[in-house]
Amino acid sequence: MLELRPYQRECLTAIRDAYRGGKRRVLVALPTGTGKTVVFAQFPRFFRMRRRLLVLAHREELIEQARRKFLAVDPSLRVEVEQAERHASDDAQVVVASVATLGRAKSTRLQRLRREDFFLVVVDEAHHAVASSYLRVFDHLGLREPGSRRMLVGFTATPYRGDKRGLGEVFEEVVFRRDLHEMIVQGFLVRIRGWRVSTSVDLDEVRVRHGDFVESQLAAMVNVELRNAMVVKAYRDFAPGRRAVVFCADVAHAQAMAAEFQAAGVSAAALWGAMPRDERHATLAAFSAGSFSVLTNCAVLTEGFDEPRVDCVILARPTKSRLLYVQMVGRGTRLHPDKEDLLVIDVVDNSRKHRLAGLNDLFALPESLALHGEDALAVAQELERIADRHPWLDLARVTSAAELELAARRIDFMELEPPEEIQRSSDLAWCSSPHGGYRLPLPGGEELLVRLNLLDEWELVHRSPRASVVVDKRRTLDAAIRHADRLTRLRTPDAIKLIDMQARWRQQPPTPAQIAVLQRCGIPIPEGLTRGGASWIIALAPRS
Repeated sequence: MLELRPYQRECLTAIRDAYRGGKRRVLVALPTGTGKTVVFAQFPRFFRMRRRLLVLAHREELIEQARRKFLAVDPSLRVEVEQAERHASDDAQVVVASVATLGRAKSTRLQRLRREDFFLVVVDEAHHAVASSYLRVFDHLGLREPGSRRMLVGFTATPYRGDKRGLGEVFEEVVFRRDLHEMIVQGFLVRIRGWRVSTSVDLDEVRVRHGDFVESQLAAMVNVELRNAMVVKAYRDFAPGRRAVVFCADVAHAQAMAAEFQAAGVSAAALWGAMPRDERHATLAAFSAGSFSVLTNCAVLTEGFDEPRVDCVILARPTKSRLLYVQMVGRGTRLHPDKEDLLVIDVVDNSRKHRLAGLNDLFALPESLALHGEDALAVAQELERIADRHPWLDLARVTSAAELELAARRIDFMELEPPEEIQRSSDLAWCSSPHGGYRLPLPGGEELLVRLNLLDEWELVHRSPRASVVVDKRRTLDAAIRHADRLTRLRTPDAIKLIDMQARWRQQPPTPAQIAVLQRCGIPIPEGLTRGGASWIIALAPRS
């Protein structure tokens, strides 16, 4: 019997409460390594299910992992697999199925599943759930029909996709979430330290498809001898002796990287999807046993790979996809008695055109900030502390942890006008929010917030000293800001003269009273500060 952690019990309760509240398609977001499979393996017992349960997964490793977890919770359960040559019987209580097998167009195997037999459908790695193969299964079982009594529960480490298709197309609500920060602080995942290695490779000419680089073009750019040697040098400089997983752009790149490690005297092997199954299993077993230190791979270990001894992840494959990046880093976040932390090495190439995902994204750190081996969470917590005390600072300009405290005393770090991406949508005094998104201070201690939620929607939140209320949602940032401006002009027209960036008074010098407030708060007064800038800083300053 698997013992549940407190947050896993809370997750089960949240799912049950959501069902009782009328929700039928819900999402759970838990970081890699925190036991998503353990949670849904409890469903038959927790929900005292009389009808059957279907689990959808897209990889063999995930299917086998789920089957084992159900049996670990209750060995008496009839748990069977529907995949390729394996067929689940009609009396199997839990069917763990390959979505590639069930979700094919006109699948006869899907037709065998009667919707009235199933109460619960689980989607593992639910960020894939908007694909047509999943939708066929959902619709066959009536999961998206109004008034359905069946429930769909998706589990994912990150709901963010990259192809602009939000999971709101399938799921109604995120009913439970824990983020990477919380799980590290509570001791359920290891601390993460980071290094960034910059190369001279230029990615601007690499084309993008479905939100990420075209693999063949990317591989041609990054699989070069000098860059591969830099990756090996980074491992030897920053992570010697660690058990490392290296993510590569294609099979040839994985093989070349393994050869480069071996040539430098580091024991290594490569792994790829087309490798014979027996050889792949033998390679993974040897890595687990410590027979070699570095395992290079291409698109094999991003999901369903559980080796808790991994204490170094090297991103030799640049990506624009935050989802893919989270999956890769997640291979090393699990706890193990023999490891103190996870070291992440980001190999960063040049690009003026593309924004690359990186460790800074996971901890809401400025893109310009290099960790230099520092603890990412500790730096994020310091950044949050300074942002709360000095919310008028533009911390996106900080380049190192050592600069954080210095930024609070420097006038050139002050953010005195709306962020560039907002200026195209609004002429009101929006500013960056210290905790992500954007905020518009209003009179009386109120404010509007626009922030991205876990279903890839931009929420408009009205916050007052008494409560925070989600007012509306929009698919794009531009639409959310424009709608927020319309509501502000409609509901609080008297506030517009105070927050209009075009108001003539904003360009006048600060008043003596404003100067006195800034001095009393110990806030530096930059040369050329306007009345509008002073008003903005005062409005953002924390109340004592």
